[in-house]
Formats: sequence, structure tokens, C-alpha cells
Amino acid sequence: MTEQQDARFRRIVYSSIATARTDDDTQIEILRQSRANNGLNGISGVLLSDGRRFLQVLEGTPEAITHVFGRISADPRHAEVKTLHDELDTRRIFSGWTMASMSDNRQTEAVRERLQVLLRSAPDEIREEFEDVLRTVGSAT
Repeated sequence: MTEQQDARFRRIVYSSIATARTDDDTQIEILRQSRANNGLNGISGVLLSDGRRFLQVLEGTPEAITHVFGRISADPRHAEVKTLHDELDTRRIFSGWTMASMSDNRQTEAVRERLQVLLRSAPDEIREEFEDVLRTVGSAT
């Protein structure tokens, strides 16, 4: 049996531009909604935002990811939604988190550690996107 046949999870990484600058309260509300919706759909991941850009990793069943990513793509708060990576995998990197965020100081170090796992084998484009946003987010925390 190949790894593709064993895969139970889909991981998608996308970036987008906020249609309006998001302040801390808006980001907290987006994070709250994401955690509630993702918990119901069995999705894990991480959401980073510097107030202008969103960078998100979503993990879950292929069906759940298709549904959630469709909803995100249609959300008027996002523009220029760009899929950076889309793969099937047998494991989750962000298991246990319905949606982690660097804005939650209790999770910041754990998020950085798990992102390093993801970025070790990530294509250069993904690594560069994360490093760029992390520089901005890291200076705010």
C-alpha cells in the first residue's frame, strides 16, 4: 500500500490579503470563529496574521478541508486567496489545536516549534511566506 493510499488527512496552506486592515479585536473574532467551526469539523491548524495578510494551515479529512477552504475563499474579508501547498498525509502536524495562533501568547513557542517541523520539508515558497509573516508577528509579540 502506498503512502497516498494510507493518507487520511489533507493539509492545505494558503495565503490571502485582508480586504480591510484587521485590528486585534477583528483577529480575535476570526480566531474564535475558526476554533468553533473547526472543532465541529475535525480540523486542526494554525492561523497567522500581521493585520494585512493571513497565512493559514488547515488539516483534516479531505471532505472537511474542501468545505472549509471553499467557505474561506468566498469570505469577503479575504482577497487574493492563494493555495501554497495542498497534500495528503497520514498524520497531522497541528493535532490538538482547532486553530492555533501566534496572537495567543500561551501558544507562541509551541506554534513556532510545530511550524519548524512543517517548514523543514516545505517548498521554498511556503518557507519564505511563513518567515516573512513570522518576522512581523514575532515583533508584535
